[in-house]
Order: sequence, then C-alpha cells, then structure tokens
Amino acid sequence: MVRIEKLDMVSAAKNSDSLVNLLQDSVKNGASVSFLSPLSDSAAEAYWREVFAEINSAQIIVWAAFDDENNLVGSVQLAPAKMQNAKHRAMVQKLMVISNHRREGIGNALMDTLELEAKNLEKKLLILDTRVGDPSETLYDKKGYIKFGTVPGYALNSSNDFDDMAFYFKII
Repeated sequence: MVRIEKLDMVSAAKNSDSLVNLLQDSVKNGASVSFLSPLSDSAAEAYWREVFAEINSAQIIVWAAFDDENNLVGSVQLAPAKMQNAKHRAMVQKLMVISNHRREGIGNALMDTLELEAKNLEKKLLILDTRVGDPSETLYDKKGYIKFGTVPGYALNSSNDFDDMAFYFKII
C-alpha cells in the first residue's frame, strides 16, 4: 500500500536524498522531466533546493509517495498559476515513480491526491505536458486528460535527438 504525503519544508529536507535519487532514477530510465542523463548529484540537489524554496514561498505543492517500508517511491508537483486572469488553473509537473515501483498504481494515486487538492484550491483547469509515446500518456488518458496538441522537437533528449511533446488539459 502506498502512502501519499504533502511535503513541507521539514519533510522535504528530511527526504532530500531520496528526492535526489528519485529524480536521478527517473532521468536515467528515460523520463522526460527537464534533465538529461547522466544527472549529477549537484544538479539534482540544486533542482530540489529550488523546489524547496518554492514550497516555502507557497508557489508549488509537492507530494511524495512512500511504500510500506517508508521508502520514497514517487512524487508529483502542482504549480498554481500566479497571474490574476489565471487563478483558476494550475500546472501538473514532474510526476515521477522510481523505476522498480512502476506499474503499481503509484502515479495514479499521486494524481488522485493532486486533483483533490486542486479542487479544494478551487482550480478548474489542469495542464500538463509529456513526451509523445511516453507511458505516462496512458495514465493521463485513463484519468480523463485531453490531448490538445503536440509540438515537434520540443525537448532535447539524452541521445542528442529531439522529442515531440504532447500537451494535455483536464477540467476538474
């Protein structure tokens, strides 16, 4: 059974090493999460320090998934829009599940938690992007997200090729 926890500054710092490991594992195993493999410890640590600062300033909400042995096995982020005319929407970011726990429903549980919080925050529209052909597309389709377009060559990958990105939305 997976346990989902919203991270605050204390719990984020406590799980810093596990979050670095999750990001590195995700990148190493081909996830398109804004980084290229190999991802150094220092780059992964710097990324999470930026996220912790955003948690502290309430710019982003981060959840972590823990297995029965209290190991961090997944994470997802919700970034509410800041502009006055965008207060009704938020971006779903960095859905990651550690490679040896994929296909166990962890991503689905993280997304359920994120969507419930988004509703509680009176968000009406969620937007996300993922690489075309990525397994996450199946999850997003099952969760009712609608693909509204693709952009060719949107992101560089670790093979120095370009990946097409699919953009999705969901009205909640």
